[in-house]
Order: sequence, then C-alpha cells, then structure tokens
Amino acid sequence: MTHFVARLAVPAVILLIVAMVPACNTAPEECEVCHRPMHAETYYEVHLENGDTRALCCPRCGLRFQQEREDVAYAEVADYATKQVFNTADAYFVEDSEVHACAHSRVQEDRSGTQYQVAWDRCLPSLVAFDSRDTAEDFRKTRGGVIKTYDELVAELALAPKPIR
Repeated sequence: MTHFVARLAVPAVILLIVAMVPACNTAPEECEVCHRPMHAETYYEVHLENGDTRALCCPRCGLRFQQEREDVAYAEVADYATKQVFNTADAYFVEDSEVHACAHSRVQEDRSGTQYQVAWDRCLPSLVAFDSRDTAEDFRKTRGGVIKTYDELVAELALAPKPIR
C-alpha cells in the first residue's frame, strides 16, 4: 500500500510545483506606464531609492516614468540586439528609428465603437538601446534615427513639460 501511495505522491508533488511556477514569476506582463505588453528587446527597469523597482516596456516609457519622480537611484535597459540588461549610463540609444516595438494601429476604437485617429503615442518617438556605440551606429544606418546617450535624454527630459495628472 505504501508503495502505491508513494507512486501517486511523486507525480502529485511535481504537478503542484509546475502549477506554482507561474505564480512565482514576478515579471509583469504589461507596462506600468502605457499598459502595453512587455518586450524583452526594449525592456527598461527603474530602481528607486527605497529599493523598489518598476519594469517598463521600453526606454520611452521608462524616461516618462522617471520624469515624474525624484527618487530614482538608477535605471537599467535591455540591449535591443542581445536582450541583455545593463546600466542606462552605459547605453547608446537610437531615437526615432523605424522600429516601434510598442506600435499599434493609427486608427483606434473607443468603447462605443467610434473610431478615431491616434495623434500622440506615449511610446513615440521610438527609443532602443545598445551597449556599444558601434552597434547603435550599425542599427542607425539601416533603420534610421539619431544616436543619443542617457545623459542627453535625461537633459532633454528636464526641459520637457511635466505630464498633467
């Protein structure tokens, strides 16, 4: 009898562990700023002074999030080509290329079914990061855009109007 119970218990424990794995995954499925799906190649994470972190879908949403905060300790971003995460201070960003990871149709539909044209998009202009200037330059040559450093983007952010709440 104990052998029979043991044969049933092992698969039951394995099923329980497998069922719990999705619950253990703390990575968000959508961006806290724009509520669109997360993208590994444009992932951006803001680390706050209190130890909390915020995961965002792209550098544009990350910078918009930072614009509203004074408690940002540092941020990390994924290299568009390798998906490896590294400190934004070491990144070279390509702004306004033809790559739009968060893009959606320019025509949207509201809850009533009325269609409208999108005039502004929180994730635009596009912003993708690379861990080397050479890789960013190669990307820019084929996909367009302008190369900027994190410091340049933060300086521009300081001059931009604050979002209305």
